[in-house]
Amino acid sequence: MRSQAERIVDTPAGFAVFSDTYRHSYDHNKFVVTHADDLRNVSDTAERLLAAEGCMHRSIVVHDERPGDLLAPQLLDTGHLHERDVLMRHDGQAADRPADTAVTVDEIALDELRDSDRDTWQTRLPQASAEVIEQLVDRRVTRLRAAPQVTFLGVRDENDRVVAHADLYLDAAAGIAQIEDVQTRPAHQGRGLARAVLDTALRRARHAGCDLVFLEASADDWPRRFYARLGFREIAVAHLFTRLPA
Repeated sequence: MRSQAERIVDTPAGFAVFSDTYRHSYDHNKFVVTHADDLRNVSDTAERLLAAEGCMHRSIVVHDERPGDLLAPQLLDTGHLHERDVLMRHDGQAADRPADTAVTVDEIALDELRDSDRDTWQTRLPQASAEVIEQLVDRRVTRLRAAPQVTFLGVRDENDRVVAHADLYLDAAAGIAQIEDVQTRPAHQGRGLARAVLDTALRRARHAGCDLVFLEASADDWPRRFYARLGFREIAVAHLFTRLPA
């Protein structure tokens, strides 16, 4: 989060990240809780910082299960939506079923993902303006700063269109890898494409010497079970609080 920010404001309770370039992106304009000794102060600090920046939304992330649970009632009372993500670490074992070796997984250029990103955001946010959608598409470029080595892996169809993809973030010196944004176009789901992309990402991470390979998944969505079948085990819970513009 910090590496993708244009500005960072540190506080005793955590830090806020901001981006003038991507003002519509909640991921680039939010407050991240790192110390939750005074929960009322956490809520007030996030409100003050985001309001001072002119943000119409409110976005707060708590990467600690217990403080997030304690903070939830007061944020729900002020109109925030509450979601939980699970952090899942790969156990290093092979999946219960090998990926389809007939599926070719390649490195994908940033621009090749624009159409897929645009379709995804238009589906998720059907009422959003074209300006908002394009800003959410454009923001992917900041992910290149998220780790020492960033690779976009994907599968192309017979027309050379990307139909499944994932991000791979590697910090070989620290021995850490993160896999994120695993997606398959609806018309191509059920063919093992995501499994092939994940298998390739895992092999690359292990080859780079990363003993810790993790990803994040919604606690309430089916991919959580899919990742578990591939050898990912839940190790922590993160809380996401969002208040939408009026």
